[in-house]
Amino acid sequence: MENMILVDIETGGFDLEEGIREVALLVIEKNNIVNELHLAEIEDPSLIHLGMGEGYGDISGDITKIECFRDIVERYNYPVVAHNVSFDRKFLVHYGWLDEEHQCYDSIRAIKYANPYLFSYALAYLTSFYELENSQSHTALGDVKVLFEVLTKVNPSTWIPLYKVKPKQLNNIVETVARIYGESTIFKDKTIVFTGASQFPRVLMKEIASKCGAKVTGSVSAKTDYLICGENPGSKLEKATSLEVEVKTDVWFLDAVSGEIDLSSGTIERTRLPLEGNVEIQTKPPYQKLEEFKGKMINIACLPIRIQGEVESILFEHMEIKGVNKGSSGYKVDIIIHSDDGDYVLLEKAKQLDIKAIPLSKFNSMILANDSLYSLS
Repeated sequence: MENMILVDIETGGFDLEEGIREVALLVIEKNNIVNELHLAEIEDPSLIHLGMGEGYGDISGDITKIECFRDIVERYNYPVVAHNVSFDRKFLVHYGWLDEEHQCYDSIRAIKYANPYLFSYALAYLTSFYELENSQSHTALGDVKVLFEVLTKVNPSTWIPLYKVKPKQLNNIVETVARIYGESTIFKDKTIVFTGASQFPRVLMKEIASKCGAKVTGSVSAKTDYLICGENPGSKLEKATSLEVEVKTDVWFLDAVSGEIDLSSGTIERTRLPLEGNVEIQTKPPYQKLEEFKGKMINIACLPIRIQGEVESILFEHMEIKGVNKGSSGYKVDIIIHSDDGDYVLLEKAKQLDIKAIPLSKFNSMILANDSLYSLS
């Protein structure tokens, strides 16, 4: 997709009433930036470096800023693209920045089609994986510029528009999913928790998740893969954030289901194309064997539990390692694979003991490209 409007917003929180703090956009034509906009109201400059909207006031209802944003969107009339677009769109539509019917695309999904074997698709992780710099991390303008760099690097060819479900359609979706029970793998082996008020009945959402292969539980733990939130999610959101569990919206969940299932015919359509480009499905992950891992003991304690299992399987199946250690005090190892943004006592001890520590994004790059980025000698 050559022409698009990349958007990023920072909000006061997950709930709509917490408002919009920052809005940034880049207009892309033929893969070049032709216009950019940053809208915000600074309240405390000393807090801006913290990111996530800190230091900015609520601009949700600022008519001048809304008109400025809408003017660019209407002038170019390109699709809106955002990282986790269902979240950004929820706020922009609610406060009148964006029309309900404006076509939106999720860059996360497009990047997943292009590179389906990453451990994470968070923007910070992608920045590390593709070795990009972001000096303005978690500011709207900084993030939207990094997103453009990521998309330039990935060059996705498959773009699927956001599927917007109306509440009255949900029963039909449940019936459709029931007909293909056991065939869908979209949430296979994933643990999902639902929370918060929603226009979509929770009992039906849980039924859809179960029939699409998920294990639905009532509480968030380190083994939770997704927390699906409506409004006012409360303590479950706080716990999910502290455990680095992926947090998604109801719209994201239903959009993900629609991406695999043709809801009109009730069939699995993994290459269904209401989209631009072609989908190439690889049945076997292209993991490369790394000789420098052979016979080594690897510690993975500094990874989220939901990722540990996947990394452990890759290590044993492809690397011929000696073993895996998951202990936070496991120093009798050769290599530690750790989260990119973690500040762990184990890593400090590893430096003292001259144990090689590899960020997860670098390990990811090594096994996909056979690029020995770190000397293990």
